[in-house]
Amino acid sequence: MEITCHCGNIKLSIENPPAEVGKCNCSICRRYAALWGYFSPEEVEIGYEKEKSVFYIWGDRELEFHRCNLCGCVTHYVTTPKCPGEIVAINMNMAPWDVLAAIPVREIDGAD
Repeated sequence: MEITCHCGNIKLSIENPPAEVGKCNCSICRRYAALWGYFSPEEVEIGYEKEKSVFYIWGDRELEFHRCNLCGCVTHYVTTPKCPGEIVAINMNMAPWDVLAAIPVREIDGAD
């Protein structure tokens, strides 16, 4: 399955959709309004058509939040070496509506 940003520049390929998506209320995730699907790096292929994604890193410097530099969509985040465990979280709001509608949403209290 291929998931893309609005303009199609950033492409994230996964074999299967996640069993659930996380809706986090931390200070950045609530602003991004993302629904995160969590994967190991081996499960995700990240590519681009014209330009690589750019990222924003903040606070404890454990996460890089990537976005398309052309259309501005927040596409995914990856953990840095400062974070225990390797994760690629895909913003599943970019998935086709029928795929997203079939995935349960888990509320994550990241604000505390």
